[in-house]
Amino acid sequence: MINEELFTTLSARKLSGEATAAEQQELEAMLQQDPVLQERYAILQQYFTETSYHASADTEQALKRTMARIKLTDIPVKRTRFTPMWRWAGAAAVLLLIGGFAFTFHHTASVKQMAVVDTTEWLHRQNGKATKATIELADGSKIWLNADSKLSYPEVFSKGIREVYLEGEAFFDVASNPGKPFIIHLAKGDVQVLGTSFNIRAYENEPVQTSVRTGKVAFIPAYKGSGKRPDTIYITPDEKVTYEQVANSIKKEVTSSEDDKAWTEGRLVFRDMTLEDISYELERTFGKKVSFTEDAPRHFRLTGNFQNNNLQDIMYYLARSKAFHYDITDSTLIISQ
Repeated sequence: MINEELFTTLSARKLSGEATAAEQQELEAMLQQDPVLQERYAILQQYFTETSYHASADTEQALKRTMARIKLTDIPVKRTRFTPMWRWAGAAAVLLLIGGFAFTFHHTASVKQMAVVDTTEWLHRQNGKATKATIELADGSKIWLNADSKLSYPEVFSKGIREVYLEGEAFFDVASNPGKPFIIHLAKGDVQVLGTSFNIRAYENEPVQTSVRTGKVAFIPAYKGSGKRPDTIYITPDEKVTYEQVANSIKKEVTSSEDDKAWTEGRLVFRDMTLEDISYELERTFGKKVSFTEDAPRHFRLTGNFQNNNLQDIMYYLARSKAFHYDITDSTLIISQ
């Protein structure tokens, strides 16, 4: 009897390059024992590992293109809309392919029906540390994507709405279109606008921060485990909302929108920040791992404004305002007391 659940898992891990040697051997044994599984696996392998898909660095993009070409038989398929799910990767993406499509294949010579999927192309831009990018969307909106950040967006927006997905930090200058709202989906909430410019900071282990330069923005937090109905917090120029998801706390305050978007102009602005928080910014900006040999310097509070300075210059001036030592190597910044 075919253990399809095990076959699904092993095939997914093998096609995504995550299978261990033992798992590969187990899959090979299953294939040798069952000709039907051999055919299923051959079809998956053919479509998933074609050169044009294999060259893609984005598993989701390869998955989407693969699904659009797999032929199904004797099964009505509803039109579906492809939604980017950032945290699908590797085996999880292939698992969806196998679980949702592969087992619908029937061993027959004639193909009676094709899968119908949305042809909208989703594009993905992911910046590593020390890398920034500028992106112009199909509607004329412009986005500055900070280091260590990811943006997913459609090649062409649908008729009724404009949606993108953000992890990390970005500054948006959204083209005005009152009949077509613009929504930025975050892991910890959503931001909705019509036409405005604003900054969003939404790194994984930090509070979400949204500040407005022009226009008006609505921030809708994703409350975690409280059952509380989400509030809608409206933000106007030089206002900022900070949302702590763990504590389900929201703070609205006055800010300098120019300082909040300073990174788009090559500036780093630190206002009464701990050296530990500053170190996160320096690590993203310069791509060097920051480590502290003692805890005390982590809590030093510092202020500084730097324009296109290198790491050596920044650390020199910070160390003059508070007594600590530092050492910069090719790959690390080490801070000591």
